Amino acid sequence: MAVNPFQPVIRAAKQVRNAWYPWLRKLPIEIAPLTGHHHYTPFIILGRSRVGSNFLRGLLNAHSQISTFGEIFRDVTDTDWDHMGYFQSPETVLALKDKPAAFLQKKLFGRYPQYIKAVGFKIFYYHAPDSAVWKYLQADTRIRVIHLKRHNILKTHLSRKKAAATDHWVKTSRRQERQTTFKLDYDECLQDFIRTRGWEQEYDTLFQSHPMLEIFYEDLATDHVHEMRRVEQFLNVDFEEVQPTTRKQSQAKLADVIINYDELKQKFSGSEWASFFE
Repeated sequence: MAVNPFQPVIRAAKQVRNAWYPWLRKLPIEIAPLTGHHHYTPFIILGRSRVGSNFLRGLLNAHSQISTFGEIFRDVTDTDWDHMGYFQSPETVLALKDKPAAFLQKKLFGRYPQYIKAVGFKIFYYHAPDSAVWKYLQADTRIRVIHLKRHNILKTHLSRKKAAATDHWVKTSRRQERQTTFKLDYDECLQDFIRTRGWEQEYDTLFQSHPMLEIFYEDLATDHVHEMRRVEQFLNVDFEEVQPTTRKQSQAKLADVIINYDELKQKFSGSEWASFFE
């Protein structure tokens, strides 16, 4: 069989494109209605803040056949696709606010280029309250659910505190960050632990008729290749060994960051939350 002498050049060009201009593969959906299709896997990333949703979304968007949007329903009065090449417009905001179900059906889960095999977005338990969004998602059992959780909710709680204090929600560089310490309130921690586990159980039940994949942040951070193989199989896309686009914000031990760590550990000793303390 003859070898194409230009193949190495073509392969190198694709690598450069994927590394520096991945959004070229995922041009705005305005061009898709003419040549696009609906035969892809619709999905959502379900969870709460600080459980690794940006980490997972970055891995998903590094895949050539997957398009994953951000927290579209975080604020319907000022929404953002949070996706390179997709732009906010007054019409989009109006549709999202007044007819969210129609927006999902016709716009977000509309037509996409033929090479896209899975389309989804992030949604947290407390997004879109009192709207038709959850009814639409629950009713359409074709939508697959990646339920992202974290074993250690104390780390989730601490991460949320740190992000709110520094206004730094995503880390993309290797630059070492200055370590900040926090004193955590026992009652506030307990409330967050109970609320988070309650949300997880509630939404497991809400989407029990849907195909669902449970992913834990700790497993994803330890071996993203293995976990992404599970995700890619779940979404019916080809296997690609994708690389992270975000980095872990802190490697410090909880005892070094939480000023009253020993006090909290003692108070939670013997409870169902005791395992959160190292």
